[in-house]
Amino acid sequence: MDITLKQMQIFRAVVIAGSITKASRRVGLSQPSISQQLAKLEERLGTQLINRNRTGTVSLTPSGEYWFKFSDEVLRKFDQAIDEHEKRYVDNRVFLRIGLSPTLRGRFLSAAARIASDEQGFAKFEVSYATTSSELVEQLRLHQLNCVIVNDEALAEDRSSFATALLFRDPMVLLVPADLPGGMLEKALTKGVKASQLDASLTRYVEISANVPMRPVSDAWYRSNLPYATPAFSAMTYVAATDIVAEGLATTHVPLSLLPSLPNSVRARLRVYTLSGMDRSIVLAMPKHLMTLPGYANIFKRLTDFCRHEYAQNVPADSVLELPTPERARLEKELVGGRVAAGVQQNFQ
Repeated sequence: MDITLKQMQIFRAVVIAGSITKASRRVGLSQPSISQQLAKLEERLGTQLINRNRTGTVSLTPSGEYWFKFSDEVLRKFDQAIDEHEKRYVDNRVFLRIGLSPTLRGRFLSAAARIASDEQGFAKFEVSYATTSSELVEQLRLHQLNCVIVNDEALAEDRSSFATALLFRDPMVLLVPADLPGGMLEKALTKGVKASQLDASLTRYVEISANVPMRPVSDAWYRSNLPYATPAFSAMTYVAATDIVAEGLATTHVPLSLLPSLPNSVRARLRVYTLSGMDRSIVLAMPKHLMTLPGYANIFKRLTDFCRHEYAQNVPADSVLELPTPERARLEKELVGGRVAAGVQQNFQ
């Protein structure tokens, strides 16, 4: 029995996904079918390639390490050959399969679709969403996507395989209901304040998915700054978390890049505050071999230019407020009081 490309594709998918269960969703095959193909491959090679753990995760044996690297290289070259064949002997059609987080819906998505459709040879634009950048990079490695917008950290192990461009720095911000009484947030940030003294929305927050890298940082911020707030709500996406805050029920953390895509009806019900030390780099990534094809190279450049010069600048500076602190509030109060006193004194002279 010969080793087939399908067996190598399945083997690589299992390794990248980390389990047969996750790989099943990625390649569209049942778990028994995947296990059967892996068994045939191991039988043909006369060696065990993966260790199947009780938790369902897999790890590579020494021979598995060798065959994973070999399979990944063969499949990558095969995809490159297909692309080169279409370039030379078929036509210059562009099939853009882009992966995004739900944060970049709306204005960004419509701009990406327009940029792709403007390209000569445009054939199809497909968009896929995932809740984390790691999921998108996994699909990029499996060649299910050929373009992704992700957190830079998710590319750490694969950077050499892709062409990348830094699009913008994406700081996390604090969302609170727009109708929160004035001075209430400053009061909430004061040490020793009691939860009973605060608006109910400040005693609850929306925790983001545990799969999101910023989750531990977000939880730590709440423990340090709003220790009485409890994670009364949980959301898989930042968009869902935003909707809960807009209803006046809680607070949450979201990336600033979400704001340009929010409907005005939602944006009007939010107040946005800056946070220090909580940001991430957002990058565009494509397989390097696609950069030799003019259509994909042009899309790469135009998406980069759009993000750097239009999308990232689409949040009005005056719509994001500086996070108040009790100390700043006290100084401002003293400054105003001093001016009033000076004015009163001047009036009596």
